[in-house]
Amino acid sequence: MKLPKLDELFNEQKKVQFWEEDKNLFVAGPPGSGKTSLAVFRAKFLKNLGKSVAVVTRNKMLAALTTQLDGDGLKTYTMNQFVGTVFYARTKKSLPQFAPFVYNWAAIMDASAEVDEVPDLDHLIVDEGQNLPAAFFNWAVRYGAKNLTIFADEDQTTDSERSSFSDICNAGMPLPERLTMNHRNTAEIAAVAEHFHRSKSLPPAIVQRRRGGEVPRLERYQSWDDLVAQVSRRLVNRAQVIGVIVFRRDEVQLLRDMLKAALPDDARVEAYVSNGPDLPNSFRLLEPGVTVISSESAIGLEFDVVYLQDLHRSLPCHVPEDFRRMYMLCARARDSLVLVNGPEALSPNQISQLPGPDLLSR
Repeated sequence: MKLPKLDELFNEQKKVQFWEEDKNLFVAGPPGSGKTSLAVFRAKFLKNLGKSVAVVTRNKMLAALTTQLDGDGLKTYTMNQFVGTVFYARTKKSLPQFAPFVYNWAAIMDASAEVDEVPDLDHLIVDEGQNLPAAFFNWAVRYGAKNLTIFADEDQTTDSERSSFSDICNAGMPLPERLTMNHRNTAEIAAVAEHFHRSKSLPPAIVQRRRGGEVPRLERYQSWDDLVAQVSRRLVNRAQVIGVIVFRRDEVQLLRDMLKAALPDDARVEAYVSNGPDLPNSFRLLEPGVTVISSESAIGLEFDVVYLQDLHRSLPCHVPEDFRRMYMLCARARDSLVLVNGPEALSPNQISQLPGPDLLSR
């Protein structure tokens, strides 16, 4: 993933970047519409006007990517970091919580209201806002910053604490400006992702890339060794940015260690799980190499190639959250998408919910 050049932006993207600096902006866009890139461009535009700016995301991986895309000292926080920092600076109190990271938002709002001050921050930019709780936006609009820009797609919500477009508007944001184009996926990958796009709060994106020549495929791997061998060959032969998305936390660490053993010492192999030993701020997400993650860390990221092993969690799709997760995960791939059947084999019922052979090679 890399930032496009300014003259490569489409009119709908330029409209977002150069939106009036002292007005709130809500942007709704499907996968591949450039929301994260536009969050960085918007921040650069505002900083050049002398505004103080920060970006908030749900997880540390997306925060790290946003910082690396900017390359110019952009302040990027997870929601937990931002709320804790601003609330303490404002009230000199710790965040009221029912349990770790389970916030008493009513108490947070009351304590914030007792301090008769305008926010210090000129502009807060929120990326992938659909995965933040609605109460966060009620607080942020009033106490987080003087103005907000929010990017969201409720069809990609993956968190139990989620926000709909209505939640964000009800917090005081304007109706969303719509992004309509998919600049990331090949036409073949976009078709597989669209197979799982059921709620359709946003209509299907207009795919800008032509067919890529590599049809998404379902591949059977009997063991982790088989998968590691395939991923390693791909990296050595093509030097691409590869994402491996697995089901369980311990599998993230296992795959990282196996790939490190299989690849040359100078190959980039990085892995992240929440509260794990590796910090995303040190990752080189924009360079060729392999990043191993679980689905919770995949939102907002993109890779040249995705090996999607985390299928047992969502297949068969019983509830809207399962469809949203599959839609989001398939759309992470730019050029190549491999759905991994293994090491534990998918059931016939699970396989039946995948796209047919006209879209997905088997």
